[in-house]
Amino acid sequence: MAAMGVMGACRRDPPPPVPSTRDASIAVAIPSNSAPIEPLIYSLTQTRLVRVDQAGQVQPALVERWVASPDHRTWTLTVRAGVRTHDGTLATAEDVVARVRNALRDPMRGPGLWHVTAVDAASPHEVRIRLSEPSSLLLETLSLVEALPAGPFRETDPDTDTDADTTADTEADEPDLHAVVTSGEDAAAIRTIKIRRFETPRAAVAALLRDEVDVLYEVPTETRAPLRSDGDVHLFPHLKPYVMTLGLNHRHPILRRRDVRLAMNAAVDRDALIGQVAGGVGVPAADMLWHQHWSRPHGGDAALLRVDKVRAGQLLDEGGLRRRTTPDGAVEARFRVACLVLDAPLALRVAGRLQHAYADIGITLDLEAVALPDLVARLQRGQFDAYVSPVAGGFGMGRPYVDLGTHDHPRLTDHGYTAAAAAAERVRAATTDEMLSRAIHDLHRVLIEDPPGVSLFWEETARAVGRRVEVPADSTGDVLGTLSRWRLRDRAP
Repeated sequence: MAAMGVMGACRRDPPPPVPSTRDASIAVAIPSNSAPIEPLIYSLTQTRLVRVDQAGQVQPALVERWVASPDHRTWTLTVRAGVRTHDGTLATAEDVVARVRNALRDPMRGPGLWHVTAVDAASPHEVRIRLSEPSSLLLETLSLVEALPAGPFRETDPDTDTDADTTADTEADEPDLHAVVTSGEDAAAIRTIKIRRFETPRAAVAALLRDEVDVLYEVPTETRAPLRSDGDVHLFPHLKPYVMTLGLNHRHPILRRRDVRLAMNAAVDRDALIGQVAGGVGVPAADMLWHQHWSRPHGGDAALLRVDKVRAGQLLDEGGLRRRTTPDGAVEARFRVACLVLDAPLALRVAGRLQHAYADIGITLDLEAVALPDLVARLQRGQFDAYVSPVAGGFGMGRPYVDLGTHDHPRLTDHGYTAAAAAAERVRAATTDEMLSRAIHDLHRVLIEDPPGVSLFWEETARAVGRRVEVPADSTGDVLGTLSRWRLRDRAP
């Protein structure tokens, strides 16, 4: 109802005149004071070495092509000619080498760099990377290495902006981005992007409907329906690479048991969670392997994810975890689990639903809300029985490998699960797309048959774009990825 109130409160005036190309600008609304804006700025101002699309495929960026030796232990990368950083310097192979070498010194470097033994510039536009053993994760990890300041936009330098009040915190947190004009190339039609924060999602939605801003960065779930009913606003939903998860510690004497984890998976109605808790948006998840990955490991998941509380109870009974009745007639829980919950609205709602679902089969969840830094620290130290939180899966296989593979590098969660280690290693060692696809399917099967925890659903978000802006018809995934090709519509007659 609050969202409808916003709709009713906004008088639709004629669209403002479209500015000339010289001063064409749009405003992007951030719907809270705490939401991070760094990912948005990074995506518009930086050029990655390579990028990974929403199908998990590696795509060219600064590096335009690559080839592996027959034994897949030497990779030659070709740097695209003519790319200039924002200060006008031409990018070369040495820029790539420097960034990869810096990444190699980082203890939290991605798994694709774990087997790198040497990185050198073979020529001004060729980089040679040598590995001690093959890794299918090399290119994916290179997409996360420090990028070059060579994106289609650049951030305003406060020192050169005479109109900016550099002492104001709000302005420092609301930067302007300006299109980069490169000789011989077409500049973006949108010349300036203004980032504006709003205290509440309601205020940001109202600003979009009044044409005070052109883009709503994150659309609150409850406002999707009324925004869709407005013919001048277009919604662009996309899945985020985060899966809401009930994670389990396999050092727990009961949670380490496969029959218990199978029962806990069977007891959850994922569709009901999405419909009743997540506002009807999201996709049921069987594991943390990206739902839209090109290898398509999730073809048969619908049958696997069917809720079956009777079967869940049978598994627990057969395992000797029976419900017991006390002398006074009370029914005791089969067992209790202490469960940390990320102190965020969606995670708290999900945990409450899980608490009821597990009570139905005789499992008691004792919930404890914790802030994100606390949660991360306790997960890394293995100081938990269970937790409810979104978990980053990523578009590729690097993040699952870190979580599941056999290695001595830092993990986000010290969970003690080892059943999928061999399958994860086959993913890492694959040298062809066919081998990689088979290995991913094998890994998925292991995660279904011997689940590490309970994957619940992939989260969905949406961007909203107002009537002044024309978005390319070929936009897929996150529509902000095509912002450099957006245009302002002609003024209505």
